[in-house]
Amino acid sequence: MFAHKRVIVVLGLALVLITIAAACGPAPVQTVIVAGTPMVITATPGAEEEEITNPLIGSGQLDGNGIPTDFFSDIHVRLGFNYCFDWDTYIADVFQGEAVQSYSVIIPGMLGYDPNGQHYSYDPEQCAAELAQAWGGVLPETGFRVQVAYNIGNTTRQVIAEIMAENLSSVNELYRVEVVGLPWPAFLQAQRNRTLPVFISGWLEDIHDPHNWVVPYLTGTYGRRQSMPEDMQAQLGALIDQAITAGTPEEREALYFQMNDLVYENAPEILLAVATGRRYEQPYVEGWYYNPIYPDDEYYYVLSKTGGADPTTYTKVTFGSPETFDPALAYETFGGHVLQNTYETLVLYNRENPNEFVPQLAESWEVSEDGLTYTFHIRSGVSFHDGAEMTASDAAYSLQRGMLQGGTASPQWMYYEAFFGTGTDDISLLVDPEGNLYDDREALSAADPATLVAACEQVQAAVVADDAAGTLTLHLTQPWAPMLATLAQTWGSVMDEGWVVANGGWDGTCETWQDFYAMTSEEDPFSKIINGTGPFVFDHWTEGEEIVLTRNESYWRTEPAWDGGPTGPAALARVVINMVDEWGTRFAMLQAGDADTVEVPPENRPQIDPLISEMCVYNAETFGFVCEATGVANGFRMYRGHPTVSRTDVFFNFDIVR
Repeated sequence: MFAHKRVIVVLGLALVLITIAAACGPAPVQTVIVAGTPMVITATPGAEEEEITNPLIGSGQLDGNGIPTDFFSDIHVRLGFNYCFDWDTYIADVFQGEAVQSYSVIIPGMLGYDPNGQHYSYDPEQCAAELAQAWGGVLPETGFRVQVAYNIGNTTRQVIAEIMAENLSSVNELYRVEVVGLPWPAFLQAQRNRTLPVFISGWLEDIHDPHNWVVPYLTGTYGRRQSMPEDMQAQLGALIDQAITAGTPEEREALYFQMNDLVYENAPEILLAVATGRRYEQPYVEGWYYNPIYPDDEYYYVLSKTGGADPTTYTKVTFGSPETFDPALAYETFGGHVLQNTYETLVLYNRENPNEFVPQLAESWEVSEDGLTYTFHIRSGVSFHDGAEMTASDAAYSLQRGMLQGGTASPQWMYYEAFFGTGTDDISLLVDPEGNLYDDREALSAADPATLVAACEQVQAAVVADDAAGTLTLHLTQPWAPMLATLAQTWGSVMDEGWVVANGGWDGTCETWQDFYAMTSEEDPFSKIINGTGPFVFDHWTEGEEIVLTRNESYWRTEPAWDGGPTGPAALARVVINMVDEWGTRFAMLQAGDADTVEVPPENRPQIDPLISEMCVYNAETFGFVCEATGVANGFRMYRGHPTVSRTDVFFNFDIVR
């Protein structure tokens, strides 16, 4: 999941609009070998015939005022940038030491992570040596000018960019890195358009499995946005496919270790650090627990308040904004945490445990002995927020719609391999196995009509509802260990088929699905409306200001999901999510009692830590916290030490769009 953690300092967009006149003249061809692969990339520094429309690459040449579009295709450039990053400073300044350097794409503590693996360390001399070898040795004399982008308000990402800029310029004053802040929507779109030379972004795992790290980083979301070379993706992809189908954990781990070495040799990213988490709240907030998979750590149904100006209203103050409320498309944490509280899935995580599941909209389920058939018994007596009854057909339609809508910007890739075979990461591959139709609705729609219908029928045969029996049956092509984990996330949400169709969504027929393929949030009719079965009802979204949810007074739950869990309507009558970019304002709201919890960037923790009255420290054995009073009167409660499953990293674009 796209980790959309927020920010405070706003840089003007003037940097983005800087346009440098391109210098002309012939330049020699340089041959660059990408380490660890058999492919030789031939890169030609200098002007190209194509007009430059991307201001982020300046002149588009190695003249000190820009970079060529394939600047990062040179392995020595990528190695130089890695050796010029100072992990110790980053961990100390941003996390106050509460983080560990990550040695691989897979996070520490997970299957496939090698604590003794090869990794880069800050070494200015080696940085200088690598960059001196890049592009035929011209960089020390010509220098370069590159812009590194982050999303405005995310000060952690801003600090990362500034560390790079300072360290590279200290090696050679001609190595110029300009730090550019972009509004979140523009930042996300620029990634997808592949116009960013270097971007700083993050990942919050969707399921607690290494597959959910290696796919997006190496062949999926980020691999595509980096324009990673095909041969590099092919080698990494082959290891990924072997690992997910390996028979034992030991076999999987050995393959992931090979993958780690290949990533180290090719250095497609700067892999940074994984932090332990913190949460700050008012002392009268009750019921919060930590499940690392929850988007933004908030499940409002379990919360209550014993004090405050209004004990029935919970106010969260954060920054950023959601991209969409369509469960089939939403793939970032802000939108995800709203969906988690308004829509529901077949199964739910067992409170804090990310590896155990309890019934939700399915009251029970069975898995066949061969692992290929999942049968869910759909709960009766559940209604959507508009009053319509939820059925097995709604559950089937929701999964079918998501997979057919597909597109590489969506989370749907997690379903395809289980249903259609290893290596299938988009619905378009059922129409064209060669992969020429990715994210191209027009081209897909022009395909043979019979082939389009056949692809849809494959999806419908894989997900089958029987309303009379009240069952939903999933037919897999191979055993898939993360199946329940995938269904438990927000893209497994059940939508009301009739409501979706009435509001302009797919009509459920195999003759029309291609019209909805690779939907964007801007055109998606469900980006700003919600009709789920969850404990909270969507009230309104005032962009840039607030999102308000109200209690579902007809909520269906009569038995707790786990021992001691809540039943019936939520204790909170109203949830207000305020969007405030500036930290000082968020802090003032917490101090004044106008906020029950606020987003606290790591660099601002020293300001609030002296005001903590109750300290709760994570216990890894129980998944819970041990809390003690600090002696500070009338302060706040802090949770700390819980392991996070997200990371922010630096990504190089191998072939920048001009």
